[in-house]
Amino acid sequence: MEILRDCKKAEVFDQSGGLLCEASVSAGPMGGILLTIPRSLEIKSQAFQILFYDPTLGMLTCRCALSSPLPLPDDKQSVRCDILERLSQKQRREDMKIPVEVRVMLHVTKEPGDSVYVPMSGWAATTKNISAGGVYLCTDLVLKEGRRVRFDFRETGENLNLTAQILRVDDITERPSQPMYGYGCRFVNLSGRYENQLRNFVFQEERRRRGR
Repeated sequence: MEILRDCKKAEVFDQSGGLLCEASVSAGPMGGILLTIPRSLEIKSQAFQILFYDPTLGMLTCRCALSSPLPLPDDKQSVRCDILERLSQKQRREDMKIPVEVRVMLHVTKEPGDSVYVPMSGWAATTKNISAGGVYLCTDLVLKEGRRVRFDFRETGENLNLTAQILRVDDITERPSQPMYGYGCRFVNLSGRYENQLRNFVFQEERRRRGR
């Protein structure tokens, strides 16, 4: 199936929504879909609900038929997956956000008449949540809507140099002597590779938080 050409991961559920196993996804002959699943899972003739984690499109849940099992090493099997019906889809515009608290150093490009000072080493901030489309940052640095900030994000296993534009400013000060601001931002000029890595990171963290 063309829309799943970049998909590598999936989860297999029974018809009542119970998780049966995780699966690896690959392309089969003639553009078909192959799943690598435990050999202990009996496919028979029943239909399964499968949640595909596609790094480009998001999460796609389908009703699928599995067939043509081929034994593989390590008690695995390869099966053909035919999509019978699309049940739901969380598209890119509905990117899932996950809570992630990571300390980052913000860099801000100087503007004419700018009173904002940021040292060469950057200004400390903390991420509160992140998605493939944006991030929420907390810092005592005073910035305005529309301003762009840059920071390195290393939680994906690779250092991603990200640029984000501030869409919303929240005053989250708890102590008058320690002002603090929250910035809701969207990523700009995000490469396809960085977007895919962020989306995969979000998927993995969401599964980890669910205990799967």
